[in-house]
Amino acid sequence: MQRKTLFFSLPIFSVQGIIPWIDLGHSRLSGGRMLRLSGACRLVAARTTPAQTVPRSRPKPRPSHRAARHLTTLQPSATMGDSGPSGAQLRSSRENVSSSMCVVDTSLGRVRHWVGHRDVVSGLHLQEHFFEVPLDYDEDAQGARKITVFCREVTSSRRDASALPYVLYLQGGPGFESPRPFDSGGWVDKATESFRVLLLDQRGTGLSTPLTTASLRALGTAREQASHLALHRADNIVRDAECVRQCLGQAQWSTIGQSFGGFCTLTYLSLFPSSLRESFVFGGLPPVDAGCTAHRVYSYLFKRVRAQNEKFYARFPQDRERIARVFSHLLERRSVETPAGNILSAKSLQCLGIRFGSAQGMEQIHFMFERPFEESTGELSYKFLRDYDSLVSVDTNVLYAVLHESIYCSGGGEPSGWAAESTRKQVEASECREFDAAWACKEGRPVYFTGEMIFPFMFDEIKQLRPLQEAAEVIAMKSDWPKLYDEDELARNPVRCAAAVYFEDMYVELALSMETAAKVSGMRTWVTSEYMHSGIRENGAVILQKVMNMARGVEPIR
Repeated sequence: MQRKTLFFSLPIFSVQGIIPWIDLGHSRLSGGRMLRLSGACRLVAARTTPAQTVPRSRPKPRPSHRAARHLTTLQPSATMGDSGPSGAQLRSSRENVSSSMCVVDTSLGRVRHWVGHRDVVSGLHLQEHFFEVPLDYDEDAQGARKITVFCREVTSSRRDASALPYVLYLQGGPGFESPRPFDSGGWVDKATESFRVLLLDQRGTGLSTPLTTASLRALGTAREQASHLALHRADNIVRDAECVRQCLGQAQWSTIGQSFGGFCTLTYLSLFPSSLRESFVFGGLPPVDAGCTAHRVYSYLFKRVRAQNEKFYARFPQDRERIARVFSHLLERRSVETPAGNILSAKSLQCLGIRFGSAQGMEQIHFMFERPFEESTGELSYKFLRDYDSLVSVDTNVLYAVLHESIYCSGGGEPSGWAAESTRKQVEASECREFDAAWACKEGRPVYFTGEMIFPFMFDEIKQLRPLQEAAEVIAMKSDWPKLYDEDELARNPVRCAAAVYFEDMYVELALSMETAAKVSGMRTWVTSEYMHSGIRENGAVILQKVMNMARGVEPIR
């Protein structure tokens, strides 16, 4: 059969105007912009005058293994407000073309959206979505640098989800990608009963444009690296989410925020409240005061970490001597190199206490110290060193280490300034000497582990962080941070919202969480000691249902 290539010139219509023409045989788009379209095309007529009519029939498109492509030509409105175009506007603006690319002029700039592979795991359908968004939303649109943001849409294979609304999942961190679903268990199973779940890989993580040691080194100087890193905080994560929402044609959607994802939720409520239908937070109500709250946060958290150490040694008293022996060995040798090229010192070993605040974290550390030495040589065993490497997650997620303290900086005027390090010195000097491993070993006291804290020495001892030491110093001394929260906006919050607050949370302080809850109009809280910070992973279906019922008023206020 002989194939012919046909060329068409036809008008493409948007809600507010007409793009003069698009030549489907070439790659030219109106206004001198270029867009490559490939594959067979399906034409959809648009009504512009009463005289025009839609053809009664058209040829069926040939089957294709590629996802259908769409071109959106919506022009931004002068009256969009903070939520951008409505869902109806976005949906009505679509002109169907057999192309994988969708271009949307959102209220935050032009965004390209394309779909990737579909997949199936036990009980779930998965669909990949990619969005090209501005790296810096303050840059001029013409010369704006672009990054890719990835989302995975998750729906139940047991029901038709096409008419369900979206819920956006905001992952903990900062600097960690969304969870990868293996089956339909836990909170995902509950959420997919009433939502299409969108798992967002926050900028710099997962399948979004990644920030790794190698990619950051390629940017140039430490200050250039730091400038790039500073664009990966909650404010821009939320702006990315707004671009995604508008590309998907949603007038509003719901959010689930776990840990740092709750921090992002409060930023979302501050910047774009009218885009949200309801918000559910789990162990993630941050202090929203202006300025840097990092020192205040760590003064609380060291007390929480101290309490978890006391519980650990009370539960596993047999570990005290074994752990002290390992610390004495490291203090004598100063350090040991691990199989991954990290340097294991007494201080870096103490950092494993970050596990004490999550389910089965104490057990994990307990079993790690069962047999830490090679009996034949007296050296630390290969298995022990490998176990340490496997528990160091910041080497694969460097964004977490570099930006961690900056999540407590809302507005300029004060840097974080290695707040955890300075607070630790104060605590060791006046409150709890057991955090000083050398003193504890000398005095026969138990050595206390530290918690979710980033210290300067980590950029010497963790291999993947060493090249970022100067950039981390620039970030630590940065004082001109943009605001993350708007207390006035939160005080008049119109969005239904509720939060699970964990009574013994080692990562997000209870007292500070309740302070914040009181500042957010309509925020309901469920304070529980039944779960740790990782409650949504322990019993996600029950916890999610509880918080949804509270936000929706199904559970009355008591």
